[in-house]
Amino acid sequence: MQISHPGIFSKLSILLSSACIIHCLSFPIIILMIPALAPFMSSTMETILVLSVVPLSALGFIPTWRKHKNMRFLYIYGSSLVLLLIGQFAFTHTHDSGLATFASFEHLTEIVLIIAGAVGLAWVIYKNNKHTHVCSNPHHHH
Repeated sequence: MQISHPGIFSKLSILLSSACIIHCLSFPIIILMIPALAPFMSSTMETILVLSVVPLSALGFIPTWRKHKNMRFLYIYGSSLVLLLIGQFAFTHTHDSGLATFASFEHLTEIVLIIAGAVGLAWVIYKNNKHTHVCSNPHHHH
């Protein structure tokens, strides 16, 4: 399958990764300041964001990466994806039941992994696209 304009997927992936970061960082503040919004900031919303980021990041990263095959970028992409998925799916989501379990070590670890994965994905997709535009290797097809 050949994708003619992977740039739109790159931009969507960066946007969704950024939305994931904003969601994770704003979650504690919103819950503490506006308890009425707590049901909307659930693990379901996190799952939807993560499951949206995974295919869009692949569509934004892989076609551009194939042009220059920078293995460092591929390792960072894969590691970031693994961090994001482990953070989302390896933990039980006990924090949805209220503030009592919010500050648990498990939940903090989950947040750190998800944010690290999302930041890594956004960064590597940005760098991958930037590298494609400045790469002067005559053997690469840009």
